[in-house]
Amino acid sequence: MIDDFIIRNQLEKTDVIFDNFKSRIELSKDLILYTNSVYSKCQKNDTQIIIIGDYIGDQETLLNSKSEDIPKLRGNFYAIVSQNKSVTLYSSFFSILPIYYKVDQSIVSSSINLIRKYSPQKYRLDKKFILENLLFNYGFFDRTLYQEIKLLPCHSSIQFAKNKQHDVLINKHLRIDELFSSSPRKGKTANELSDMFIETTQHYFPEEPFDIAFTSGFDGRTLVSCAMYHDKKFATFSFGREEIDDVRVPKTNAKQLNIPYQSYDISSEKYLENEYYNNAHEYSTNGYMGNGFLQAHYIYSTKKISERSKYMLSGYVGSELFRALHATGTVTSVALKNLFTISDENTIRTKLKTSIALNVLNKKEFVNELNELVEEILAYKRNLSQKNTLNQQFYTFVFEETVRKFFGQKITTQQRYINVRTPFLDYQFVKTLLQTKYAGTNNDFFTQNPLKRTKGQYIYSDIIRKTNAVIYRQMTGKGYRPIDVRNMFYMINIVYPFFKKRFVKKVKKTYMDNFGIVTGVLKHKEKLRPYITKSIYFDHKKLNQMLDALTVYSPEKERDTLLLSLSILKNIDSTPEKKQQVNKMVGST
Repeated sequence: MIDDFIIRNQLEKTDVIFDNFKSRIELSKDLILYTNSVYSKCQKNDTQIIIIGDYIGDQETLLNSKSEDIPKLRGNFYAIVSQNKSVTLYSSFFSILPIYYKVDQSIVSSSINLIRKYSPQKYRLDKKFILENLLFNYGFFDRTLYQEIKLLPCHSSIQFAKNKQHDVLINKHLRIDELFSSSPRKGKTANELSDMFIETTQHYFPEEPFDIAFTSGFDGRTLVSCAMYHDKKFATFSFGREEIDDVRVPKTNAKQLNIPYQSYDISSEKYLENEYYNNAHEYSTNGYMGNGFLQAHYIYSTKKISERSKYMLSGYVGSELFRALHATGTVTSVALKNLFTISDENTIRTKLKTSIALNVLNKKEFVNELNELVEEILAYKRNLSQKNTLNQQFYTFVFEETVRKFFGQKITTQQRYINVRTPFLDYQFVKTLLQTKYAGTNNDFFTQNPLKRTKGQYIYSDIIRKTNAVIYRQMTGKGYRPIDVRNMFYMINIVYPFFKKRFVKKVKKTYMDNFGIVTGVLKHKEKLRPYITKSIYFDHKKLNQMLDALTVYSPEKERDTLLLSLSILKNIDSTPEKKQQVNKMVGST
């Protein structure tokens, strides 16, 4: 579990008292670490390493690793490495856990809220961050809601020199696209990858009982299969309405396997009245400041699991590693797809500037910022490595931004209550996978071919084949079994559900409230309305109309844009700064 921390440069004078922290650790003469987190410390010669979070390994491995290789070790954690001449802060692989810093570099923290609390000043809203979120569902660059606070770039460290000037350097210790291959290995690589993953999971499964997130797809059931193979003691869970695949399928599977399973009903009146709103607020004000009104159920289920377990195993990012992304939604927005599928820059400019997601804004407040942002986005695309394929360029963004800002948001907020372990995010496994044809990076770009897409499920199937014969033949929510992916005689079992789902989507409206999202918002509609009317940046009339028109059958993008707008507005309104909006300034607590 992780509580937030803050590192302060004492050369910066302040009247603020750094109270309410259990630990005060002197990193150097002028650098002080404050935290309520449980931490571990180890030392060898002139090197001292402090770990905050869930590092999976021994001290010897930690101390014998090069400083820049520590983020490649297993687990989701922060590492603070103190040596003779410097103090360096790292976040583990994929920078899943965020690091924020003030532009003047006086304070570094895991939390934007802590920076604002312990470094009070006027903080200006960054309107480009609002634009990025509405266009892409999360930030595109390293901005935050405030211009004076930045997010450390992915796979980067922040280093403080132990000299009179206290020079601060931001260094990139890993370029993810350097792990890509121009000629992916073919042949019998599936056997190597499946064996490697089965062995890798042993390191992630704790000795004590734990929980596995078990839904209707392949990620969770692969972990269940490996846990049973390694003879581990564990329980499983999922959440949602009782009739949805993510509850119905694992419930049936677990009964056949004789393993503990529990579903959490997040459509009950009790949940909607007492849990939804507060969990939504907590989700959107912590971590990467995500869409809390869309993802409130993640915090709720985590709190429930933490009552019985210290560890939760999740299949986060498994699908993104193996399967070429092929559809737009909360992970991949229409704007992101357009950026990479359209080659003409003028067309991209038009698409971005006329995106319907921006219709919720008071557009005259964003004219300059939108023009500048679009040019920055185009420059980003131009600067991507031209030696990589279009799909690999796309995956550079996915691995450096999407993984941490979408999945990392979930992990960061969940890890406040439980240790979240993510075996698919193992550096050595990812490095090996990216050199083979089975990596999503090496598939066709945005392919809709169901047979080509199942290539990304072949490794899951091979792992399950080797670890559990029952799960290998169990039906998934996809409409087919793991065995169907590996056997050409069963290919009809894959193709039929694919076209059936396409047909159903065309003739039947999609029910959009499987997780109590819409009913949760409607339950608290009048509580949310004041946030809309107070803002000078959003179109009051448009948002109120969307709120009034919201139903369980509202189009997904329209629903998500409304909920994201509400999350942003709630964040803006969470402190006294709203009183200064007339000056386009944001105050601090």
